[in-house]
Amino acid sequence: MIDRLLRHVSVVLMLLATLSGCALPPLGNTEAAFALEDIAAANKPSRLKTQTPSPSRRTYDYVIDGRSYTGDVYRSPQSVRAGIVLVPGVFPAGKDDVRLVAMAMTLARLQFAVLVPDLKGLRRNQLRANDVREVADAFRYLLSRPEWVPEGRAGITGFSYGGGLVVLAALEPDVREQVRFITSFGGYYDMRGVVTYFTTGHYRETPGADWQYRSPHFYLKWVFTLSNADLLEHAEDRATLRLLAHRIGDDDNDIDAELAADARALYALLGNEEPDRVPALIAQLPPRIRNELEGINPAAHDLSAMQAQVILMHGRGDTFIPYTESIALARALPPGQVQLFIIEGYAHTSVRPKREDIPQFLDMMEALLEQRMAVK
Repeated sequence: MIDRLLRHVSVVLMLLATLSGCALPPLGNTEAAFALEDIAAANKPSRLKTQTPSPSRRTYDYVIDGRSYTGDVYRSPQSVRAGIVLVPGVFPAGKDDVRLVAMAMTLARLQFAVLVPDLKGLRRNQLRANDVREVADAFRYLLSRPEWVPEGRAGITGFSYGGGLVVLAALEPDVREQVRFITSFGGYYDMRGVVTYFTTGHYRETPGADWQYRSPHFYLKWVFTLSNADLLEHAEDRATLRLLAHRIGDDDNDIDAELAADARALYALLGNEEPDRVPALIAQLPPRIRNELEGINPAAHDLSAMQAQVILMHGRGDTFIPYTESIALARALPPGQVQLFIIEGYAHTSVRPKREDIPQFLDMMEALLEQRMAVK
């Protein structure tokens, strides 16, 4: 099972980056078309590569209010037209994942200064409320370098779990007024909905609608189990739940052990198959776990204070986080600040672009490119 898991980790939660290697229909001659072709080409030749110089990649150490971080900055030798923080999903390679690097290089060719922070917790499969602060601090560092953010043009982009983080980071009081745009690929709105999906396979188009079912990928349940096992009180329970995590996706995933109350509550949630029971099971989790979940849950926060323009993209066939999460997020954000793109020919680990998807792909890229400073 571990070998199978590791095969999936490298492709998990990288929406546009997983276009790599796909044969795309003709896209035209716009800058957005060049950008999408370059993402699809990854490290292979593309029209954008032939017309732009190779970007540099440099590692920086930075300190925000006494908190120390590391991140990589990608820049074109050409002038910078906007800055962007690029936030990965949950996978061990983190900022060094080859698809994330390729995406950062494409954005740098498009004259974004790209900061990719090293979020160590995500590389350790830990989902924590403090992740939001780390993303906001990365944005503060980006802003501290005027040469990377001409006329203050700067935003944040996140993939999957990172998509939820960028929404919350953009609400932090110390950066809220400066975040001009955010982009979320395959992100989420309500952690309760995400937990419901990866534990039971059920999701809803709208609150109160009938449940729909699609078999979920096991990866997020694996990450969730490992992350919250670390928060249990007793070492023996932490070890038992880690063992359970490594059995997820196998036929034999039961455990035979006496568990303390906090571990029993987590185990009950993970083993539940009835979507209507999920809210009550989450409510029975120990406060330490519930607090961490609320800290990374956009649905638990007032989104009316959002100042940024928001671009959301999701695949209708996503088996990691259902596309309905991006629909719900779009509804919760201030009217007039959101553009939502639902793509038919996309699922997190499988991209088969259909001809009818291409206009949305191009429109999404155009929306992102519009956030740059105009060429003088």
